[in-house]
Amino acid sequence: MRKILVVEDEENIRTLEKLYLQKEGYEPILAATGREALRLFDEQKPDLVILDLMLPELSGEEVCREIRKKSTVPIIMVTAKSDEIQKLEGLEIGADDYVTKPFSPRELMARIKAALRRYDWERLADTAPVEKLVFKDIIVYPGKHRVVKAGKDIMLTPKEFEVFTLLVKANGEPVSRSSLIKEIYGGSDDEVFDRTIDAYIKNIRKKIQDDPGNPTYIESIYGVGYRILV
Repeated sequence: MRKILVVEDEENIRTLEKLYLQKEGYEPILAATGREALRLFDEQKPDLVILDLMLPELSGEEVCREIRKKSTVPIIMVTAKSDEIQKLEGLEIGADDYVTKPFSPRELMARIKAALRRYDWERLADTAPVEKLVFKDIIVYPGKHRVVKAGKDIMLTPKEFEVFTLLVKANGEPVSRSSLIKEIYGGSDDEVFDRTIDAYIKNIRKKIQDDPGNPTYIESIYGVGYRILV
């Protein structure tokens, strides 16, 4: 049974998420504060985190940063519907996805299932052929969700990994933001906007570039999207 850490200070929302998770066969772990969330994360080792950003004691952003120091477990953040800046900031510090309040529990369950499918690295490693993509001093292992640069592992979140792999597979051809959104989210999604991809690219550059301000791996193409510099 997959463990899902629900970090939400509003009791009625926390209870609703718990009921839906149990109905779908997950084991919910509930936290009402940021500090409690970090303690339970270390103790329970959840498979996914649903993270509200407005929390007592520690903010959701601080919780996300602490989790990302030690894990790439999927994080789905919960934001206010109109707060685009907050969404981008959450993605830039390592969240994989977001839902907006008020949200449909069915939509949240669908996003959880999709995130867990992407995160099932052990199953992929056992069943997928050992494929590798070589790009400059970087090797990408699609089946193992692994990126190695100059012999050192680079920790990318599941969606950062998807974006980077799609760019590497394009082998220098431009890839539009809309194409990346379609590939990653499985079709059109009214809540996904172009700057979501920009946030993933910003994170990837921070992790693979010696100087993120002077990109030598991923080039921005104005009005189009991105391509790798082969």
